[in-house]
Amino acid sequence: MAITGEKIYEFTYIKFDDINFPKSVLDYISTKLIDVESKHVAFLEQRTKIFFDLSEKVKYDNTVLGIHRNATIQNEYFRIINMSKSICPRAVRFVITKDARIWSDNTHWTLAHLIKNGMDVMVGDIPMYVVDFRKKIPCIYDKEGIVFDSLYDIKSAIASAKRIQERLDIGWRPCNLSYKIGDLNTDIRNLLMKEGNFGV
Repeated sequence: MAITGEKIYEFTYIKFDDINFPKSVLDYISTKLIDVESKHVAFLEQRTKIFFDLSEKVKYDNTVLGIHRNATIQNEYFRIINMSKSICPRAVRFVITKDARIWSDNTHWTLAHLIKNGMDVMVGDIPMYVVDFRKKIPCIYDKEGIVFDSLYDIKSAIASAKRIQERLDIGWRPCNLSYKIGDLNTDIRNLLMKEGNFGV
């Protein structure tokens, strides 16, 4: 079911390009993808159990990457590899939350860009837009018009991003608890190596 923005009444929209980054998000644009927070983890083990416990508390059922499709992490990774070869890469929505962290809200495409561009690729290097909740009125920073020029699309993007903030507001991922895209990528690759998938 698509997320629509009928309850988004106020927002600020800022369009920018590769030359003119808004100062308010410049540090975030310069963040490496591996250092962006990940909504998903690769699997349940002692080290990641806390993420499952807190996700259950806030009724977030998609802790493991791909669980909403009942896919294995192996299937998801090979799907991501195929995505990384696409001639039409999809934009990633990033979310800056009230606690000043930056999150990927499109984990599959974030990993696909990482595979395609290497471990040093930064947020601003890829097709992307940012939804910022640090102020009372959310702001959407749109790189080169990635979010289509439609009020409906912009409001829907903000509404989708808002789910991360709403879960954080009720205790999903405290500031002292972090699991980043780099952690997810490492865990997936280690799992595949362990299971004999040496082509990772």
